Amino acid sequence: MSMPEKTQTRSDVLPSDPFDITLANLSGHPNGASAPPAITQSVDPYGNVTQYIVQTVRWAEGDTVFVTQVNARGRDRFILPPKVLALVQRQRDLVAALVRRRHGKRLAEERKAAGIDVGAALRDPKVRARALKARKAKAAARRARREARGAK
Repeated sequence: MSMPEKTQTRSDVLPSDPFDITLANLSGHPNGASAPPAITQSVDPYGNVTQYIVQTVRWAEGDTVFVTQVNARGRDRFILPPKVLALVQRQRDLVAALVRRRHGKRLAEERKAAGIDVGAALRDPKVRARALKARKAKAAARRARREARGAK
């Protein structure tokens, strides 16, 4: 994604804002795709309304999201590049795993308090063997992904 240099002079007809330039550069790629802009609005507890206009563009490097935030104080525009979106997705996955783990622990405690034997399945040798096989397969898949990325 090449951005014009600050020293370049642009005509009054061409956009000079990085948001506009980047959106124009990424739209219309032969192997890319662009979702139409979607609008959502949020009202805070004080009654302040903020509208968000979101548009996603897919291109060779990944997805880029363009966000326009409009409120009583004016508007702000943001470009979220593929690396930022990947970070957001990793954090969403992490938070979902934490919630699942907490929920599972709570359910186990409730079952234990109700007198249900939660470890009965783990004492079955067939179940233990199947779980060990699954863990080894997942570990091998993780190693393969790391090697494909070139990591140690």
